[in-house]
Amino acid sequence: MTTTRDESMTDQRWQLWLTPFPKTVSEARRQVRSALTDWRVPEEAVDTAVLIISELVTNVIRHCDNQHLVHLQVTDDGAELLLEVSDPSRNPPRPVVSPSHAESGRGLFLVRAAASDFGARHRDPVGKTVWATVPRTPTP
Repeated sequence: MTTTRDESMTDQRWQLWLTPFPKTVSEARRQVRSALTDWRVPEEAVDTAVLIISELVTNVIRHCDNQHLVHLQVTDDGAELLLEVSDPSRNPPRPVVSPSHAESGRGLFLVRAAASDFGARHRDPVGKTVWATVPRTPTP
């Protein structure tokens, strides 16, 4: 885990590299919660960010091989949190329509509902980054 702060800016940046195994979802949640709590981010934003990170890391574990590391990065600019999960796959995330009785398949819908913005971009030289933003404080 790395946390950096540029004294000339208000941005704080935290990052973590993980091997994509099922147990890493709980580790990602724990580490993100710890970093955001250290930054004194309001609890509601922390809970939302942890939910989003959990869903994005779960998607990586389900859809990528475990031969490559996954990169998590959280940036706090004082107004919003930028949550990024990068993996070696170039395939963009695609929401699927799951039957009502299914126990999985709703992760991207949850991310879209919880985040103020959400998207994906190619990552050079290989892979993609899926990102979401969360306001530091709730909007009225």
